[in-house]
Amino acid sequence: MRFDRKSGVMLGIVLFLIVCSVEGAGEFQITGAEENQGSPAIYEDIVVWSDNRNGNSDIYGFNLTTQEEFQITTDKSDQGKPAIYEDIVVWVDKRNGNDDIYGFNLTTQEEFQIITDPYDQWFPEIYGDYVVWEDKRNGNDDVYGFNLATGEEFQITTDKSDQDSAAIYGDYVVWEDSRNGNDDIYGFNLLTGEEFQITTDTSAQESPAIYKDVVVWEDERNGDNDIYGFNLLTKEEFRIKAGGFFFSGGQMNPVIYKDIVLWEDTRSVSREDLLNLDIYGCNLSTGEKFPLITGPKLQSDPAIYEDYVVWMDGRNGDCAAANCNFDVYGGNLSVLIESHSEGETFYLLFAGLIVIMAIVVSVLVKKKRA
Repeated sequence: MRFDRKSGVMLGIVLFLIVCSVEGAGEFQITGAEENQGSPAIYEDIVVWSDNRNGNSDIYGFNLTTQEEFQITTDKSDQGKPAIYEDIVVWVDKRNGNDDIYGFNLTTQEEFQIITDPYDQWFPEIYGDYVVWEDKRNGNDDVYGFNLATGEEFQITTDKSDQDSAAIYGDYVVWEDSRNGNDDIYGFNLLTGEEFQITTDTSAQESPAIYKDVVVWEDERNGDNDIYGFNLLTKEEFRIKAGGFFFSGGQMNPVIYKDIVLWEDTRSVSREDLLNLDIYGCNLSTGEKFPLITGPKLQSDPAIYEDYVVWMDGRNGDCAAANCNFDVYGGNLSVLIESHSEGETFYLLFAGLIVIMAIVVSVLVKKKRA
């Protein structure tokens, strides 16, 4: 069989089409309004997000079972960054002239205010009866909490440096902490009242997430951002080296649910399209790494519950023309992992064939010259 330039190009095109054909499997669009929708969160079959369709940012929701969309907030100020646990949704709210934390009970349809301090409170997270957030009342960023069952507010961090980006699971609260001159990951046990340090590397560790006994974060110790993790039971740290056939880019803002870690990935970012983030992931049980949501435009802010994943997606807009039009998309996690893992296999095969072709051409050129 003669392997010339024409046959090589045709083989490359065929492989490229096969790769592209697997994209989109298991995906579905949740929002369709022309304005921006983003910052999705999910619990069971309820997805919530921040939505700009009314000229300000409101909190909306969608029931994946009934396929019904519903509006949660109607105040004319901005509400954003929602989080959800069971039937309680919490968010950042500007109706009092600064950022406060509000909540809504989906069962009783009652809205309630959690904190009204005149300073700013940001980025609430919720688990069980506890809500935690980043708080500015002491002149620096601290982590505070609130017990929904007792109505009691409490302070978690007291160091004079900044503590922010709090996350919670069970009795554990984790956050990024600048007390050592760089950002480290710290934690607090709500049951015992004990604070503990998770990372000690002198580079920056940021954006922690937690599920049961595993904490993951974004880490700069190797130059580009990587995803690292720590098992609170075994006290073992581990690195999720994202890798890639030619380069790995940067990995940021991880989330974790059971054995699945997802993150925003910059390996496809170019000077022409700085917003082209993708979503990649890793199965901690098997060590398998996979592209989950990839495309020519931005995919970010993933959130997971059971076999659902939701994210913010820019495929329907054109940010270069000041029309980003971010939407919320969702997908079946198992289907997405399987289909995109197949696509990655074909990609690696295609890339490997390109390398082989280059070697063959080089050898033939040398023989001809000889």
